[in-house]
Amino acid sequence: MRSLLRRFIPSGAVGERTVKSGLWMTGINVSNRILLMLMVVVLAGLLGPTEFGLMGLALLTVTAMNQFTELGLDASLIQREEEDVDAYLDTVWTIKLIRGIVLFALAYVAAPYLAAFFNEPRATDVFRVIALSPLLVGLRNPRIVYLQKNLEFHKQFVYDVSGTLFHVGVALALGFIFGTVWALVFGTLTGNVVRTLVSYLIDRRLPRLVIERARAIEMIRYGRWITGSGIFMFFFANGDDAFLGWFLGATALGFYQLAYQLARTPSSEVTKVISSVMFPAYSKLQGNLRALRQTYFTVLKLTAVVSMPMAVGIIVVAGPFVHAFLGDEWIPAIPALQILALWGLMLSIGATSGPLLKAIGRPDYITKVNVLKTVALAILIYPLTDAYGLAGTAAAVVLAGALTSEPLINYIVIREIKGSFTQFFVTVGTPLTASLVMGAAVLATESMLPVSGTALGFAALVVTGVVVYTACMAAIEVTFDYGMRSLVRDIAAKIT
Repeated sequence: MRSLLRRFIPSGAVGERTVKSGLWMTGINVSNRILLMLMVVVLAGLLGPTEFGLMGLALLTVTAMNQFTELGLDASLIQREEEDVDAYLDTVWTIKLIRGIVLFALAYVAAPYLAAFFNEPRATDVFRVIALSPLLVGLRNPRIVYLQKNLEFHKQFVYDVSGTLFHVGVALALGFIFGTVWALVFGTLTGNVVRTLVSYLIDRRLPRLVIERARAIEMIRYGRWITGSGIFMFFFANGDDAFLGWFLGATALGFYQLAYQLARTPSSEVTKVISSVMFPAYSKLQGNLRALRQTYFTVLKLTAVVSMPMAVGIIVVAGPFVHAFLGDEWIPAIPALQILALWGLMLSIGATSGPLLKAIGRPDYITKVNVLKTVALAILIYPLTDAYGLAGTAAAVVLAGALTSEPLINYIVIREIKGSFTQFFVTVGTPLTASLVMGAAVLATESMLPVSGTALGFAALVVTGVVVYTACMAAIEVTFDYGMRSLVRDIAAKIT
């Protein structure tokens, strides 16, 4: 077992380390997704949409505070070509700690006013307690930045999954005992506490309370575009939640947030792997345009092959899944879930672009594109929500992305790396075609199933989708040589 684990520890050249890190990051995402999905499915039946909506409002507040004050310090360190960034770490930790204290104080004072804005008096205490999250994050050991910078994702696995285990365990226990929103609140806080403790177990060297002005300015100068991108990304990613909470109330927000979590499975699984692993990998290749271009298209191919069938699958099995596992109470979430699956697909494809632009020192492109996307959402969200409810809000998100950011960011990346647009469309279009065939087969199977809407029926639909998609991709590979066989052989060679 030790020998096997040593084989998977990231080491060697950049390519080998990137592949092994990708496997570890995939393990992190799969583990976290299974645990969190278990929590959501169980607590959805215990708590109901209103309690989920209250938690959604609280997390919305914390996310807003985090995004508006995100300085991009970690990103600036990962992007630097030199391996040793120890000289910056005390400054990073001190700034983050001060930021966490200030955010907690602001949230505590603002909580009753925010609760009044959303017309949810119970939210005041929830806002105040969940605001401890930024403080706990600020206390973490700054040396964990090396886990990403040096592609040490076997340690990142321990750090991430340990927090998720405690988060889910506490949330489920309190959900069964009390059946209120506090199960979600204390589960989240417990996960943050555990990750903070584990960060010091991974590296026991303690930071000092110091701010070196010159180094702080240097990091913030790079990170200002990360800050700007984060602010506008917040407005786009969470503006729909804030609008729904104000316009339709906490219950509607509970439906929408569950739909959003499920629909973003392709992007959350694929995007986190790409952004965590490829940003430091691209940073090490930033001086080699040919290697950068080849790596980008390789990552795009892997992303498309995985995310396309997941997104189409969510669209076609959304109804059976809700009926089988969540119950009739959650039926209003189905149309939004199906529409938002398209957004999850676009996010996963677009996720190949952001890390590359940050690595080559052009995070400004991301910010500018996010501005356009946010403006489009602001224009579309009220009329579509007023006309179509939750489905209208979901449609506004998809249309805003499809009409602005997604085509533009992909165009910018292809231009920057001097790539081929034909290669881009072939890389993306091939698995999309196989996924559409798979979707049609799943719908046909559902119409013939006598046990549709049950767990057994849902399992049958999933198996059908996997078999049909695999067969389609195998046929395409044999007929047109899409390149998956050589890609799999290359990955296997880097592992062994």
